[in-house]
Amino acid sequence: MKFLLPTTTTLLALASVSLAFDNVPVCAVQCIKDAIKSATTCAETDVPCACEEKDAIQAAGTSCVISSCGLGVALNEVVPAVQAACK
Repeated sequence: MKFLLPTTTTLLALASVSLAFDNVPVCAVQCIKDAIKSATTCAETDVPCACEEKDAIQAAGTSCVISSCGLGVALNEVVPAVQAACK
């Protein structure tokens, strides 16, 4: 499970942008929004802030994303959908 942390960190931080939600599976969107709201002072649309706060977002939202989407979807759909946001 430790190997998932960097991947889900990227997943949660990058999915923080409202525009990025277009490519994120619906099952993950609310988890990510909630994680941003509870763990940071970032606005949902503030990509640089979310990227800087990726560890906090990951800690707050990983279990929700996996619970809501399943591990396979989290890794194979959510992660790829959000990786480009912090590039």
